[in-house]
Amino acid sequence: MSNKTISCPFCFTESPHGVKICIGCHAKVAYGESPVGVALLLPFVVFGLAWFAFSLTGSTPVSVITFFVSSIVLIYKIKKTYADRVIFIQRN
Repeated sequence: MSNKTISCPFCFTESPHGVKICIGCHAKVAYGESPVGVALLLPFVVFGLAWFAFSLTGSTPVSVITFFVSSIVLIYKIKKTYADRVIFIQRN
């Protein structure tokens, strides 16, 4: 068991890692979420890679396989990159 703590940027209260709500100001705590820009960019990158594979090979099966493989690889990479990210969402 680890003693990791997180600090709220709104009330500066230290809370144990894993809490869903800040102990001090009751802000919602989210773990591992990727930025919106990354989530919006993902489909364009995946479709671009599939289109590129189709334009190189002229084969629909190759582009479909490229689509699914690149989707899985990119989602895995994004989840791994942002796994330690902690976001505080302040309630009004």
